[in-house]
Amino acid sequence: MNAISKFGLILAVSVAALVKLDLAFNLSVFLAVLALIAVSRIPLQNIKMLLYGFAFMAIFLTVMYSLLSKIPGEVVLLELPWGTYITENTFKQALAVAFRMLSLIFAALLFLSTTRDTDIVLGLRALRLPYSICFMVSLAIRSISMFADDWRTILDAYWSRGVDLNQGSVVTRLKNYVGVLIPLLILTMSKVREIDFAAETRGFALGVKGRTSIEEISWGPLDYLALGASVLSIALLLSARLLEWPFPL
Repeated sequence: MNAISKFGLILAVSVAALVKLDLAFNLSVFLAVLALIAVSRIPLQNIKMLLYGFAFMAIFLTVMYSLLSKIPGEVVLLELPWGTYITENTFKQALAVAFRMLSLIFAALLFLSTTRDTDIVLGLRALRLPYSICFMVSLAIRSISMFADDWRTILDAYWSRGVDLNQGSVVTRLKNYVGVLIPLLILTMSKVREIDFAAETRGFALGVKGRTSIEEISWGPLDYLALGASVLSIALLLSARLLEWPFPL
């Protein structure tokens, strides 16, 4: 599948996650995203730390939403001293918000994990977007991987010198990792200068007309099927949201 058809599927999933706030509905969307991840065979071992972070984020969001929101219900289970209360609907809506967020994050992760940056640029060029926008998107995607590589390099340097950043209290750990940001910022600025010098020495300019590419975006039956299903799904979801037909949302 090319980048356009993949993006269509991700956009359809994102619209489905945002169109309704309901525990059963948002859980179904999240399970659909997990099914797509399973079909794509993404090596989860490579993103294990990200998954832990997302799980912690979902738990934190659920707890804070439950403690700070005022969700109406028939029975008030607990009144909190800061003016909020918990009803029988509070946890349901909090979990729905968490599943909505996870659906959006995992959908974006699925797209970035299964699509090369060059394919994304080809897809944007096929949509007739200016090359300057395509170049900035490509540079941003590549910067993420460079940022992650530099982060791992700095952590390895600390550990090779016998410095354990995970020792101490939570505040101490945060201070340790804040110290890591300084060399990371220096490396990032150095990479930016290198990219600027490389583009300048090669005579690279964004405003050149008639720019061509070695690769061309290809379309197959699966691409047309996925894109058609995505457009149809988005149309039905928006119709159901705006017109409350054929089922209320």
